[in-house]
Amino acid sequence: MSGKDRRLYLTSPVLNQTVLDWCHDNLECKLEVVAEIETPTGTIYASDRNKYVGNRFYEALLVFPVINRTVGDWLTPELSFSTLTIELSNTDGRFNDIMPSGINYGSWIGKGIIVKLGLAEVESSYKTIYSGTITEVGGVKRSVKSITLISRDRYDKLSAAFPTDAITRSLYPKVQDDVAGKLKPVIYGDFTTALAPNPAILPSFVINGRDPFVTFKEVDLDITIAPSLFDSANHAFDEGDPVRLLTSGTLPSGVTVGVTYYIKNATTNTFQLSTVPLGSAIVLSGSQSGSHTIVADPASARDAVQLLTSANDLVSFDASNVWMRRAEFYYRVTLADVTTIGAGNRTFHVEQNTANLWFNGAAYLYEAGDIFFVRVKGKNLAGYNDNLVSQAKDILKTYGGLVDGDFDANWATFRDKASPAQSNIAGIKSRVWIAEPQQAITYALSMLEQVRLEAFISRDQLLKINSLHFEDFQAAPAYEVKNWDLVKDSFTPQVDEINNFNRAQGSYDLHPDTNENSTNTPIFKNAASIAQVGKAISKKIIFPNLYEETDVTNNLQEIIRLSSAMFETIAITLTWRAMLLDVGDFVLVNVVIGSAVFESVPVMIRTIGADAKGLTIPLKGWSFALSPFPGYVPGYAGTVGGYAATITQE
Repeated sequence: MSGKDRRLYLTSPVLNQTVLDWCHDNLECKLEVVAEIETPTGTIYASDRNKYVGNRFYEALLVFPVINRTVGDWLTPELSFSTLTIELSNTDGRFNDIMPSGINYGSWIGKGIIVKLGLAEVESSYKTIYSGTITEVGGVKRSVKSITLISRDRYDKLSAAFPTDAITRSLYPKVQDDVAGKLKPVIYGDFTTALAPNPAILPSFVINGRDPFVTFKEVDLDITIAPSLFDSANHAFDEGDPVRLLTSGTLPSGVTVGVTYYIKNATTNTFQLSTVPLGSAIVLSGSQSGSHTIVADPASARDAVQLLTSANDLVSFDASNVWMRRAEFYYRVTLADVTTIGAGNRTFHVEQNTANLWFNGAAYLYEAGDIFFVRVKGKNLAGYNDNLVSQAKDILKTYGGLVDGDFDANWATFRDKASPAQSNIAGIKSRVWIAEPQQAITYALSMLEQVRLEAFISRDQLLKINSLHFEDFQAAPAYEVKNWDLVKDSFTPQVDEINNFNRAQGSYDLHPDTNENSTNTPIFKNAASIAQVGKAISKKIIFPNLYEETDVTNNLQEIIRLSSAMFETIAITLTWRAMLLDVGDFVLVNVVIGSAVFESVPVMIRTIGADAKGLTIPLKGWSFALSPFPGYVPGYAGTVGGYAATITQE
């Protein structure tokens, strides 16, 4: 007999499926959980038992809760964050010094909690299954015997809103009231094409619409004779500007109607006048009557209208297609009058009162209410400017604070996917115009769902994509679930009543000029599903970032094929052998329990957890018992949906 110890849980330096299968087959398991908790004064190393992992001692201070990860509900752009509540034993008061009134108390907000799972004392086998920070609301509580810590995983920062850069009066002192405070738009993709019925659809904001030398409007004025001060709220005149005074009555001595004066000692709301540029302030005397106004010297040239298009640099700006809308009519600005294009194509000027007669047969003069529209190409994404996956990733990096290392490698895989036609993400064109606050993660997820992709937090704590493309499904997954893999009484199949629909219409191509989707597809349906169900179940699907009809109809029909299959969800709890499975993975279910008969049915995992107590793995998944896809033909009657379903136009 050999004296070698062949128990893999004692000898394996890694935790892999081979080890888990061996442990399961031999009813042996040394999977254990540890936690590293950052405090105001250091790190607590805790577990549910006293033990060493490598050279680190973990003390028995915890009972671990179930940790769940999920891809969320389909067609709902929300990422479900893991929230972890840990109760840390403090019966002996050892942590009193870091609690309120303790001598070492400090803030717990943002302190990290890491939970790992591995094989007994083999340090190299441990994998992080949760990484989060203590929340700012109710993150630390205590009782006479314990401390309760509440944390959320590190992707909580993805909830940050964007855009964030506002058009403020401190940056643009002469911006008009209805523009001040608006957010500078974020722009991706090509807004030079598919613009009908309007010639241009991206608005640019006038940022000097209060400038008296732009509008030449009369500005209300109060005069204080002593100390010779002129008062006009937010007047927008600058030092040295030439101006003239008007009155319905009489002006005080020292100033006269129709004479050119120059602004002196200007503040936001007041100024004085001089008779020559940089001269001494005029001293007023006598009396006054009536109401007064001030206007830019009519002999002066009109300043250009200054416009801002974007918060981010743009690939291109089409200066030959700048359009002004007044009332219901569009007028193209003469190319010669589009000047001073700023860095990154974000800003430009429109000249006034030039020799180029283009507005109603006369030189253009700005009026409040004029709106300018432009054609541009958005942010430069290094060859992927129109790619929806690249745009979503850049939003998460720029506004959600992620870096390349936070993304799973499959983001690049789906970015470059070119076939089949309905899943040709590399060729599907997308564009983005955002000028109202959005959560970065919510917006990015809504983009992905338009091409049947979802994002979730993977087992490796990366942001990963799950595909709902039929051709990406696994017909023969390697992981097989049989009766003996289940925790008793945990197998619960039920029809998914949320996502089953068999008739839909797509609404697509958001036009910023109207803030509405410009186009609807025809209505498509699965007639076989309608006949089987006995009624049409209808849904409107929104594709605001897509603008080519073929792309929209291809994805819409695939969505109907999937949704009309009437698939079931299965809730089960598996043994520790399933520890390495992840959201989006497929398992092959071969289970017969009473009336629940599943023979070689592929199931996609939608939610998966880790329960340290008993080391079980609760999960929920989609059953494809009635949904064929490439390589898989269900052996059951009643199949009306799936990859081969016939979708027709009404």
